[in-house]
Formats: sequence, C-alpha cells, structure tokens
Amino acid sequence: MIQLKKKVLAGSMMAITLVVMTACTGQGNQSSKGDAVATASSPGKEERYKLTFLSWASDKMTDQPYAVKVIQDKFNVDITIDPEKAETYQQQLLLDIASGKVPDYWVDLKMPDYDKFVAQGIPAELSEDFIKQNSPNYYNWLVKNLGQDPFKYQRRDGKIYSMPIIWTLGSDATVVGIRNDWLKNVGITKVPETLGELEEALIKFRNDDPDKNGKKDTFGMTAKAELQPGVVPFSDIFTSIFAAFGVYPGAFTEENGKIIKGEIQPGAKDALTILNKWYKQDLIDLEFAVNKKANIDDKIISGKYGVIESNWWNFLPARAFSGGKYFEKIPGVDWALFAGPKGPNGDYGALQKNPVGNSGQQFSKKMEKDQGKLKKYLEIMDAYSFNTDVRASVTYGEKGKTYNVSPEGDYQFIPPYDQESERIKFGIGPQYPFMGSFNDYDFQTPFMTDAKYRDLRKKVEHIGRGKYDILEPVSRPVFNENKDRLDQFAVKAFIDFITGKRPISEFDAFVAEWKKMGGDQVMKEAEQKYEELFKK
Repeated sequence: MIQLKKKVLAGSMMAITLVVMTACTGQGNQSSKGDAVATASSPGKEERYKLTFLSWASDKMTDQPYAVKVIQDKFNVDITIDPEKAETYQQQLLLDIASGKVPDYWVDLKMPDYDKFVAQGIPAELSEDFIKQNSPNYYNWLVKNLGQDPFKYQRRDGKIYSMPIIWTLGSDATVVGIRNDWLKNVGITKVPETLGELEEALIKFRNDDPDKNGKKDTFGMTAKAELQPGVVPFSDIFTSIFAAFGVYPGAFTEENGKIIKGEIQPGAKDALTILNKWYKQDLIDLEFAVNKKANIDDKIISGKYGVIESNWWNFLPARAFSGGKYFEKIPGVDWALFAGPKGPNGDYGALQKNPVGNSGQQFSKKMEKDQGKLKKYLEIMDAYSFNTDVRASVTYGEKGKTYNVSPEGDYQFIPPYDQESERIKFGIGPQYPFMGSFNDYDFQTPFMTDAKYRDLRKKVEHIGRGKYDILEPVSRPVFNENKDRLDQFAVKAFIDFITGKRPISEFDAFVAEWKKMGGDQVMKEAEQKYEELFKK
C-alpha cells in the first residue's frame, strides 16, 4: 500500500512543461505516398528510400521539421509525414485497401480484420530472424514481456504476418485508490485490507463527515457500468469486489487448467450479494448504472467520493508519469493505493488489461520484394522507440539550443522553446512518432518522469494485481457473433442484481439463460482456442 499526499502548494509540482509521449495505442502509421526511390547510381552507394510516417497531430506540424531532418540524415531516407484522423483511421484504411490503395504498413487492426487480410494475401510474411536482426531492441522487449514466443497471437498457419504492439502497463495498471486523509478524519488508522475493513470505511465515509464540512454530502465507492466499443465489459463495475471472490466478470481467465468466464462463476453471486447490501446502505454510487467517464472524474475531483478503481498514474503528481488527474486538481488530497480488498479465501486484485489488445502492425505484401525498404522501416522504428539520443532529438530537439538535461537527469526546454508554439515552429514533439506505437516505459522514464518522482513511481507502478482476458486478442467468430448480445444481457442483469430490481436468488437462472443465448457455444469455442494457444 502506498500513500500519496498532495500539498496545497501546487506550484511546487510544476517544474517544466510536460511533453506527453506517444500513447501506447493508436499511434499508427499509414500509406507511403510513393514507392522506394533509388537515388544511387554509383556502385556501393546506398539506395535512398522514400518512407511515409503517420501523425495524428497535423495542426502541430511545420513544413520543414527538425525531427524529420534528424531521421532523414541519420538513416539516409526521404520522409513524408502523412496526417490522419484517429477517429476515422480504421474505416479509411479498410476503404483504401478495398480499393487497391494499399499502404506500406498499417496498425491496430482488430483480429477478425487481420484474419481476413491474411486470407486475402494482403500483409507481408515477416521472418522472425529478420525482425530480430533489424529491430533487436524491439525483439528483446517483446520477449521480455511476452515470453519466448512473442508472436503466438499473430501466427497463422505457422507464419508471422504482424509485429505485436503491446501495452506493457496493462497487466497491473488498475489499483484501488482510497482517500487516506478521509480515513484519518473518521478515525481509521490503517488502509483497509479486507472486505470487512473496506465496508467499515465506506460506512464512515458516508456518515461521519470525512471532509469536515459539517454536511452529509460524501459517499463511498464510485464506478460505472457503461458498455464501450473496444473496452472489456464490466471493466469499471467494482472489479476489485468480484476479484475478492476470485472472479473477473467480462474476462476469459484460466483456473485449474480450464478456461472460465467470470460473470457466470459462483463467486460472482457472492460479490453481487455484497454490492447489493452496500447499495441498500447507500455506500456505493447509486448512479453507477448511468455514470459516464466524465461523471466519474467529476465526482472524484469534486471531493464527493472516497474510493475508486483506476490506473495508478491518475493518483500521482502529473510529472510522475502522466496527467495526475486525481492528484493535481484536489487540494490537500492524500491517496493510499492498494491492490484490492481480500475476500474470504484471501483472493484480491482487480480486472487488468491484456497487453496484447489487437493484431499489431502489418506491412504490405509488396514489401516482401523490397527488403531494403522494410529494413529501413524496422531500423527507424527501433531507434525511435529504444534509442535515447534519437528520441531526445525528435521530441526535444537540439541540445543546448532547444533543451538541456539537468544534473538530476530531467529534460528541460530552453526558453522560448518552453512554449509549445515555438516547439511547433521548430518542428519537434510527439506529433512526429516514427512508428511510435512500441512503448517501452522503462526506456521512456527520463522523458516522462521527473527525477524527484522516480522512486515514487517505482513503488507504485506494480502495486496492481488481478487477471486479464487471456483470449482478448484471439479471433473467435462465434464469440464475435454473440458478444454484444451476451454483454448487454449480462451487464443489465448485474445492474439489476446490485440495485435489487432482480433478486440474487435468480443468479443461477441468469447463468442458464446466458448459456442458452449462445454462451455455451462461446465457451466451447473458447476452450478450443485455449487448448490451441496455451496447452501445446
């Protein structure tokens, strides 16, 4: 358990302007506007290729950016930055390829689309040795985080057609945050460790005026039941309470060598029983069924709720990692973070995120015949994602002119480049990602975390425990056909169980109906995929 106290003196938290690094997903790259161009006519001179990289921030680019010049000079290539709109990228990509406008490479396809592309012969086959030779840092990063067969989700008939894009933070990102200052104000001297201790805190948060304003206007734990495209269902519905009973609704997980689905397990009934009790006692958010993300943030930032499940970085100062939305905006806040309350059998945790969320990055079939160009892409990707000098040049510019490094190791812009407008004119920043979907957060630490917060970050970033959906990246036609209907049915049932609209005694009937609606076939397919991928 880690405690994070916010001092009222907010100015001390603002050392330098934060340049947010490329996000772990969505940093795609799209079509090259031209094929490789051979500018070498003399023997032995390297061919100069024309490459295209995608940016999602065309409004923050200049005509002759310093970042592009750095990469062009270092790798002897010509580069075009091709802007795309993130919200329409996937749709436009599918339309372009259907019409024969196949880009050099693309990212973030969902697995069903990836399977269709492979069947149609659209992506290039990639040799594992070729990837290892030309992107050694990327390859080692994959092995470190995914094991000795990092391409198992991408293989089709024993062949590799995609480079995994993984979110290494996902497997332990979610923690439970509780207002430690509130605990002290209501006379609780330790952070809750069990469901019973958490219940005691929730009762006092509701009834004992933890913010000391003389009003009964504070509440216990908030959550939301919103179903969102691309987000695991149940991922925000009190997952730590279910985890205390060893179950993870919305996820396919492994238990004793078998694949199970959390929402139909007996432990879910026990968790629903407790949540229904807390709902009746006004200890959890009565509006959880209609909450949106913005509602949740407002409720926490306004200081009305004392417990929430969220990513660990939201509870830290902004310069400790990213944003700090539940820290920076709440005067005097003191957060304590823990993995989740322990249940009757000692289980605890929260629903986490599978690091492999989609198919990754593929290259066009034509690249099989243009290995030199493919090699350049991989080399640049590897350098941008794992080479400190290259990343610093692209993001911060020219040392001594646009930035310096403090004795503590912090990257600091030199005025006037501490102003974003001046950085845009110079042509540096995360708007030039150079295939920046491959985020090694250990490598990025000097760029993201001020030196004074690095020890704090180390203590916090691996608190999270729990399980994630191990089949999330696996293409399953039966599941895809039934998913939306089953998810909507299950989420509504859980809302009704918690709010009392449906008695908990009907849980077994709910499970039977879920199976009858197609759940049985979904589980049969899941068992088959589990055997193929995890039990060979």
